[in-house]
Amino acid sequence: MTDSGSIQGELQGQVMAALWRVGSGTVEQVREELPPRYQGAYNTVQTVLNRLTTRGLLEREREGRGYVYRPKVTEAEYLSGSIRRTLAGASSGARQAALASIIGGLRPDELSELEELAREAREPRK
Repeated sequence: MTDSGSIQGELQGQVMAALWRVGSGTVEQVREELPPRYQGAYNTVQTVLNRLTTRGLLEREREGRGYVYRPKVTEAEYLSGSIRRTLAGASSGARQAALASIIGGLRPDELSELEELAREAREPRK
């Protein structure tokens, strides 16, 4: 049995991914970009787009009788926020174990890039 909340969360993620790929789009354009499993009713996709707009993740601009939606956050910003929210309620040990598991699965070139990004993140901002 699936949890409708997780399906809704998956759909939101798929909608964001579609918009990152195409840059911007109407409800129908976004719907067409979704994997077949998520190409539900027009109204469902429209509701998700409006919720994402209300949450500040998308912006929309009137075009004709409808709207064109575009992301206000990058994929990296969205993903890091999602990970932070997921880890926020976990114990320190669980957070460290989860992050270590993720890092342990990286290829050597990915790990080198991550180390460089971590160094940059620790530097004081100018």
